[in-house]
Amino acid sequence: MDTFLILVATAAFILCLSLGLGLLWTVGVTVLAVLAYIGLRYPRGRADWKHQPVESLYMLSTLLTMLLFVYVIYASAAVLDLPWDSGLAVGVAALAFAVMLLLGLFFPSGGKLPLRARK
Repeated sequence: MDTFLILVATAAFILCLSLGLGLLWTVGVTVLAVLAYIGLRYPRGRADWKHQPVESLYMLSTLLTMLLFVYVIYASAAVLDLPWDSGLAVGVAALAFAVMLLLGLFFPSGGKLPLRARK
């Protein structure tokens, strides 16, 4: 899976939301960022694309799920007027989600800890 593609799309999505763009503009800029990355990384199109169609669909569904989570966190923080301790809890939950997401992207099969055999 091309994890850098997912990170580029997420960064573009978060940047557009933080600049105060509407949802339609944010999605449009994110799609353009993804297409620009794919165009630069795979200039000959399908001939350079090394992923199978099922893997491409999996990558797309992962990207859309992550962007949905980012938008839900953004929209709930913008709409809800939370006291500072609840806001801190939402921030910590969002940070924990981001850490888990990055760990899942970079270590999809889990960490390989060297365990000694018991005698």
